[in-house]
Amino acid sequence: MPKVTETHKRRRRQAILDAAEQIFLGKGYQSTTVDDIAVRSGLSVGALYRYFSGKSDILLTLMEDRLGRTPDLLERLTADAHDPWEQIGRCVDIFVLALRVRHPSTGRLLIVAWGEALQDSTVRDGLLRRFTGLVDYIRTVIQRGIASGKFRRDADAKVLASLLVCLADGVTLYWSANSSSLELQRIRTTVMSMVRAYLSPELA
Repeated sequence: MPKVTETHKRRRRQAILDAAEQIFLGKGYQSTTVDDIAVRSGLSVGALYRYFSGKSDILLTLMEDRLGRTPDLLERLTADAHDPWEQIGRCVDIFVLALRVRHPSTGRLLIVAWGEALQDSTVRDGLLRRFTGLVDYIRTVIQRGIASGKFRRDADAKVLASLLVCLADGVTLYWSANSSSLELQRIRTTVMSMVRAYLSPELA
């Protein structure tokens, strides 16, 4: 029997993930079966189980691949900005740009994950890890601004970071459902105005 190469394994794994995403978004997570995913990916159910332990494992992997890398992306794209105001602005810009250019299925996948998190603790934990990663990075940026005197010293970095992530996810949800009614640039300007009103030492 010929040896299965690592490239072939990666392609099979990706085929499963792509098939699962299409079906989750098309008919819903609860209505999707492992058989559905296997048929769409062109594999047998037995072959699918060589890569994933089940449906929730596939959803968690999709969340990590599509949603879980955002904290690393924010850090990489803001690392060369030494001014905390610029770092916060870039975080907001990256979020707005992601909504403009990324495939709309990314936001819809987040909606699917939220819905399933009510029933599945592993999915809920996955969303919590994503949320915590985003909050931790933005909190660090705010804390640097406080330490440097650029931000007001009594600002609550964790609460503000949490609110910004919740706001971003809320906009993502609505954008996925009805993008034509949102003006992203005006949202960006308004968010930065609110952040400045809270963080500026001279406005404290």
